Amino acid sequence: MSRILLATTGSLGDLFPYLAVATGLERRGHEVTIATAEGYRGRVEAAGLGFAPMRPTMPEGEPDLEAFARAMDPRTGSEFVWRTLVVEPIREAYADLMAASEGMELILASPVAAAAPMVAERRGLPWAPAYLQPFTLFSARDPGIPGGYDWLWRADWLRRLAGPAIRGVARWTTGRWSREVAAFRAELGLAAASDPILNAAGPPPFALALFSPLLMPGEPAATGFPFWDEPAAMPRELARFLAGGPPPLVFTLGSAAIYAPGRFFAESLEAARRLGQRAVLLTGTAANRAALGPLPPGVLAVDYLPHAALFPAASAIIHQGGIGTCAQAMRAGRPMLVVPFSHDQPDNAARLARLGIAASLPAGRYTAEGAARALAPLLEDPEVEVRTGSIGRTVRAEDGVGAACDRVEAALRAR
Repeated sequence: MSRILLATTGSLGDLFPYLAVATGLERRGHEVTIATAEGYRGRVEAAGLGFAPMRPTMPEGEPDLEAFARAMDPRTGSEFVWRTLVVEPIREAYADLMAASEGMELILASPVAAAAPMVAERRGLPWAPAYLQPFTLFSARDPGIPGGYDWLWRADWLRRLAGPAIRGVARWTTGRWSREVAAFRAELGLAAASDPILNAAGPPPFALALFSPLLMPGEPAATGFPFWDEPAAMPRELARFLAGGPPPLVFTLGSAAIYAPGRFFAESLEAARRLGQRAVLLTGTAANRAALGPLPPGVLAVDYLPHAALFPAASAIIHQGGIGTCAQAMRAGRPMLVVPFSHDQPDNAARLARLGIAASLPAGRYTAEGAARALAPLLEDPEVEVRTGSIGRTVRAEDGVGAACDRVEAALRAR
């Protein structure tokens, strides 16, 4: 069987689908090593996978709240993240992956692991991008819409007409952000990247789109969501709360926006009161939880609870629009109010709204009044319940891990 290197960088939520695919390949007899930040070593090795450190490393100690605020900025967050995760550490990441790729036969890589195609070219190895969300494909056929351009979704023909222009602007912008990366390619004697988004001299032989085709109909690389549910029993505190009344609203900001929440949790608490709903708030940090003060009856606030255990019991899920949270909510078959901050989140929100299972309210305009107004029809319209239930059944029937593994093995056989 083959030795495969999977390179990824980013948030903890981004790691989970790659863990799912890697363990699927291991079960089929392949040897998989995940190259990622040192802070994730424990999770990778606990899954029985090989680990290789790849910079940038995760900062130790208290999170840098200013950095998270910059990363979540709707206008400049993507550039900040690209420069921080891709451009600044490109030489270190390349050195790490050159060491990790010794003896490998295939490299799979997150699109922000920009050193991976460079290493593959130097070693003469095949490689493939593994996308987590539709937005990062920058498709001309079904383009993703960045924050601030939501009006393009109001007329689908206009969005598709603008697709080639959107892709062109994305490539130009990424190229401008990546001049140091281009210079490093030249130093290594590699041809100029034909696509600055992928940082590759030519197109890869195949790609994995690790999300449900419901979000991007007709995308041939879409495998379905590869879910990674860390083993966890239903917490007793949650079980008691759920048994004590009707299904609650669930409010969460994933694994990154929790460090730049603004007034999200305070406004959410008031929105639940206005709607007369019970609520579970996943505050992410003790500081966010403490800022809420004494909680009224019918409200549970905790740092974290397993989404797979909690989401099916919700009346609706209010979240930031990260693709992992979207996937869990779709699988649970529950309606959503998406509160996008930056990056792919506005596009994910728009795609969920197009399916008729979500409303969207940008983080900068999120208030208790607005949230209550957006949630009311989602909670009251029986057609929403029908649609969310149908989509939940479809997503639960997908085999994202199996489809991804099939595609990888087909590419290996074709070598």
